[in-house]
Amino acid sequence: MNVEDTTPEHNAFRLSATEAAIAGLESFRHVASTGSTNTDLADEARAGRLEPSVLVTDFQSKGRGRLDRAWEASSGQHLLVSFRLPVDAGAPSDVVNAVAAAARGAADGLIDPSVAFKWPNDLVVVDGPKLGKLAGVLAEYVPGEPGIVVVGVGLNVGPIAVDGATSVADCGGNPDRDLVLASLIRGLPHRLTHRDAVEHELRHHSATLGTQVKVLLPDGLVLTGAAIDLDRDGRLLVNDGETVHAVSVGDVVHLRPDT
Repeated sequence: MNVEDTTPEHNAFRLSATEAAIAGLESFRHVASTGSTNTDLADEARAGRLEPSVLVTDFQSKGRGRLDRAWEASSGQHLLVSFRLPVDAGAPSDVVNAVAAAARGAADGLIDPSVAFKWPNDLVVVDGPKLGKLAGVLAEYVPGEPGIVVVGVGLNVGPIAVDGATSVADCGGNPDRDLVLASLIRGLPHRLTHRDAVEHELRHHSATLGTQVKVLLPDGLVLTGAAIDLDRDGRLLVNDGETVHAVSVGDVVHLRPDT
C-alpha cells in the first residue's frame, strides 16, 4: 500500500504536525489505514528514503506486537504511530529508549496515575482506577549509512475493554490522540540527545526493577530471580541467587513476594 494515497482529507493531527516540524522531523503523515506503520517506514528506508519521519494511522490491518504477535486496535480509538530516526551515534537502543521515554512522559502528563516502564517494551499503570498495560513499543533496525531505527508505539487512548489493558480515557485523561502525540513529539528531541537522562528515567519509573520476576527466554528456558538493574545497553540484570544474568530478550512476569 502506498501510504501517500491514503492521507485523509481532514487531518486530525494538526498539533502533532506542528510539533514534528519544530522537532526537525521532516515528514509527517497521517493515513486512514495501512498494514503496519513500522513496515511502511522500514520498507521506505530500504528503498533509500531516510529522512526523519512520523507516520500515524487510524487503523492497522497487520499490526504486530513483540515476538511477531498479532496486534489490533479499533479504528480511530488509539494512537498507532511510528518514527523513522537515524542512528547518528551510540546504539539503536538509545533511539528506542528515547521514544519509549517520550511516550511515557506524554501519557504521564495526561493522567493522574503514574505511568511506568515494564521491561522490555511496555508502559503500564500500576495504581489508579484501572490498572494494566497502556502501551507497547516495537522497533526495527535498518542497516545503512546512516543506520535507521523505526520505532512504533501503540498507546491506548480511548476506552478499552480488554483484560489486562488500560487507557488514557480509563484513567481519567483526555482521549485526544493529537494531544498525546504532540506531547510525545515535543519531548523527543531532548531525550534523543541526552542518553544519561533517559537511562535515569527508565530506572526511576521502572515497574520491573526491585521486583521478583520470572523471565521466559526465547530458547524455552525460564529464569527466576530479582530484577536488580539495567545495563548500558538496556538489558535486564536478573540475580537468580547465584549469578547475575544480562537478559536482552524475554517475556517478564512480575511475581508476588510470596510466589
